[in-house]
Amino acid sequence: MKIENKIECPYCDGMAILRRQRQEITYRKEAFKMIEHFYKCEKCNEEFTTTESDTITLVQVHNQYRERHKIPFPEDIIALREKYGLSATKMSEVLGLGVNGYSNYEKGEMPNPAIANLIKTAEKPEVLLELLENAKLYFSDNSFEKAKNKVCSLINENRKSKSVYSILNVSGNPNNYTGYKKINTDKIAGLVTGFIKKSKAEFNNKLKLNKQLFYADFLHYKNYGKSITGLTYRAINYGPVPASYDNIYAWLENEQIISSYWTKTNSGAAIESFTTEVAIEPIVFSDEELETIDSIVDQFKNMSAWDIVDLSHKERAWKESEADKKLISYQEYAFDLIGA
Repeated sequence: MKIENKIECPYCDGMAILRRQRQEITYRKEAFKMIEHFYKCEKCNEEFTTTESDTITLVQVHNQYRERHKIPFPEDIIALREKYGLSATKMSEVLGLGVNGYSNYEKGEMPNPAIANLIKTAEKPEVLLELLENAKLYFSDNSFEKAKNKVCSLINENRKSKSVYSILNVSGNPNNYTGYKKINTDKIAGLVTGFIKKSKAEFNNKLKLNKQLFYADFLHYKNYGKSITGLTYRAINYGPVPASYDNIYAWLENEQIISSYWTKTNSGAAIESFTTEVAIEPIVFSDEELETIDSIVDQFKNMSAWDIVDLSHKERAWKESEADKKLISYQEYAFDLIGA
């Protein structure tokens, strides 16, 4: 649930305002810096937290712990199992985690670093195939052959295909600069096509799309502690942009998701804009992500690229990063977002 900026005070009939302050807390005997969220009543001055404010505070700590120890995130643990077409119970048996072990990690339970390393090694189909052979006794003959064929087909696909990470020149590991999400090409495509369809045609250029992507990802992190797309952003002259945005648009066009065209301005300059006929199913997004996207669309659909550029130049994320063209930290800057 989205955290609200203002709520009723449970101690009096006043209204309480969301406050944020930098804190350091200990989790599993390790220290982590985060932005604590709490409410303070304007009338009685009582300070308190809610389930939502506690959640966004704790998510920050879990994010950093997972990054520090290279522990997969729940959505990646789910995606790994689904890639092999196995149930959570079968995946647990293959990895030797007990009947409910894998399911618990999918639901957010934090695995220790040793188990996390085991899960990560299973990302390679060649490794999973060996583990599958060792767990054959847990399968019927038919289900074992089906699972084995699936893994073998993935091995063959990996040999033929080029990683999307190398195509887009982006990081494959969730970290502070990806909003603690793995890159998700379906969500990138969904965001870009959605923004194109819901904005004025004359505004659908890279300049505006880059800013909309930035605001969508950073607003979502501000509210939920995670980005939507897993994209990394850099501060350049015209505001924050995806670090490898040219690769992203080239890939989208190569996949026939968007089409580009050129127009000439009154000054004689050429501008590249985009159209799309592709409909991305909303199912690729969570309800919370759709709420964030709708907010960004409503705010920016009638705004020109240059208006958004001016807005982005007010962000601390841009002011403190532009001089050296730095990558922009979600954890450092998202909670100070003012433009969305």
